[in-house]
Amino acid sequence: MKRLLVVSNGYGEDVEAAQVVRALPAGAAQVVAYPLVGLGHAYPPGVELLDPRREFPSGGFAARAGPAALWSDLRRGWLGFWRAQRRTLRAERGRTALAVAAGDAYCLWMTALAGGPLVYLALPRSEYVAPHTAAEVWFLRRTASRVFTRDEVTAQALRRRGIAAEYRGFPLMDALAPTGETFGIPPGRPVLTLLPGSKPAAFDNLLLLLRAAALVAAENGARPEVLVAWAPNLSRDDLRRTVEAAGGRWAGAGRWDWHGLEVALAGDRFADALARATVVLGMAGAAHEQAAGLGKPVVAFPGTGPQFTARFLREQQRLLGDALVVARTAEEAAALTVALLRDPGERERRGRIGRERQGPPGGARAIAEYLLESLGA
Repeated sequence: MKRLLVVSNGYGEDVEAAQVVRALPAGAAQVVAYPLVGLGHAYPPGVELLDPRREFPSGGFAARAGPAALWSDLRRGWLGFWRAQRRTLRAERGRTALAVAAGDAYCLWMTALAGGPLVYLALPRSEYVAPHTAAEVWFLRRTASRVFTRDEVTAQALRRRGIAAEYRGFPLMDALAPTGETFGIPPGRPVLTLLPGSKPAAFDNLLLLLRAAALVAAENGARPEVLVAWAPNLSRDDLRRTVEAAGGRWAGAGRWDWHGLEVALAGDRFADALARATVVLGMAGAAHEQAAGLGKPVVAFPGTGPQFTARFLREQQRLLGDALVVARTAEEAAALTVALLRDPGERERRGRIGRERQGPPGGARAIAEYLLESLGA
């Protein structure tokens, strides 16, 4: 059985790569995965995960967050860890029939250490945000036999520069499979779904989102239900302690009272939490893209931590267009959310843009079919 190596570097990229892996027929290849950031919880059982793997304070955003975040990672042993990662990938030379890099240019560079044919899933990058640099295009020509992009605009731009690039759909949308769960919420009741992200800053960011949700509840005529989509890699025990330390009253079964506002965890029903939302309030990366792809308007404002900064938010707005409503503070986000709750036509307009930007599901299966052809399986 031929060995397929999948390398990813971020929670969203793990989810996307995992969807492609799931689309492969059972027994078609020996799949091994190496998440460069985090522990790789998104990969399905049966996929061998290479080591070493670790969580670092910056969550993989040290270069973006600045010297303090970088220094924090270095103090936790990042340099030695990075060297060990490189040794792991070099050890794949001669063993791997095909490698897949799912991430940014750094991920591509690291994956190239494994040698052999390489397919690049350039899914974090889009022409809507910024074109690939000349250096990136040069490296793509040298390393990647095929590039799959997240949208047709980016594929066309790369083809004009001599790269074998194509768009077959965005695998992130394949990760959503709503079951029809309603969380006991009556039809017609407005729902706010909160997306605090999957990085350690999610604990503090959730408190900011809850403050905005409480302001919405105070201003909107129909009191909204509030769902929280909590990432599986983050501790629920720590979540409870955070909520209680901030004055919330935990009621058990993933529910709590937040200063008079009833809040419920969506549990493992992430797709249903998005599908049931009237408006999404968030500080996330990939989850915002998924919400937009389901036609849900997303309201966001800068949070704490190195990921969800004002700069990141500006880039995300270029990516998602009017599907994303940008605010500066919790108070401004609450006012914008109330306006959306009162205007179904505006919600539909922004939702339509989100569906157009993200595209339909099916990309994971199409990319998996290409990998099977390349492996001769």
